[in-house]
Amino acid sequence: MQYTQFYESPLGRIVLACDELGLTGLWFEGSPQSAVFPAEECEEAPHPHHAAASRWLDDYFSRKDPGFLPPLHLLGTPFQCDVWEELLKIPFGQTKSYGAIAAEIAAKRGIPYMSAQAVGGAAGRNKIAVIVPCHRVVGADGNLTGYSGGLERKIVLLALEGADLSRLYLPKKKTQPAETAADETITRENNTEEDSQGDTDMKMKEVFADLRQWGVDLTFNRTVQLTPEEGQDPPAFAVHMTMSAVKCTWKIERKSKFLWKEKWNFTTTNDVNGDVLISEELSSCEEAAAKLKAAVTAFENGE
Repeated sequence: MQYTQFYESPLGRIVLACDELGLTGLWFEGSPQSAVFPAEECEEAPHPHHAAASRWLDDYFSRKDPGFLPPLHLLGTPFQCDVWEELLKIPFGQTKSYGAIAAEIAAKRGIPYMSAQAVGGAAGRNKIAVIVPCHRVVGADGNLTGYSGGLERKIVLLALEGADLSRLYLPKKKTQPAETAADETITRENNTEEDSQGDTDMKMKEVFADLRQWGVDLTFNRTVQLTPEEGQDPPAFAVHMTMSAVKCTWKIERKSKFLWKEKWNFTTTNDVNGDVLISEELSSCEEAAAKLKAAVTAFENGE
């Protein structure tokens, strides 16, 4: 039986799983690792191993090397477990290449060669993220390659540890599996075309264009002012109501750029006294735009 519990981290909700022997899983909710254990094998219930893992995470997200490991129960093939044990040896704030780990395992097994791709495959199947630090493994040329929790999280985790990011760069294809990317050399010049935020920015521009078109149909006897601010940082879109009896602003504003945790705020402000009447956090530009439209439409209809 696997016992599960949640941990609220700065990078999103984490699922902790354990059995009687130790922690068996740690993954970000919604990541590909979410289906690591069948639902019928899991029971949501607290366990002392969860508490130990939570203490470790508390220290870690405070930018400290926890200095201890909670009880771990590594569930995998002998080769996978060999790789994961090598990952545990990588010090806090440092990185190691897939090739270097492959060489260490080859030496340990007394064989002349071990494939870096095979190491990448095993690292990609790591069930205990963060604590078993597959985020510290990079390509020999600094390629960040894949990470089941998302490359943005990988970058933030390394930055949190104070790792040297100056030689690291994103792979050309964000969805490229670690198994095929581990040995690949892609020049930095080619990677200048990579834009991990591009899809989100394009979607935001589409949503803002729709908002502007919607605004054309607003009546309010020409007392509404639309203020698209997508060129600013952070981008925002506001509707100002300037009737003599009512001075109000509805505004959506992006608070987080990360693809894995996009965050928008919706606010309604009384412009006479500056009071914020409503403040709500939303998870996407589309959701924020829908909230803005609904609030303004309700006001227009006297609701």
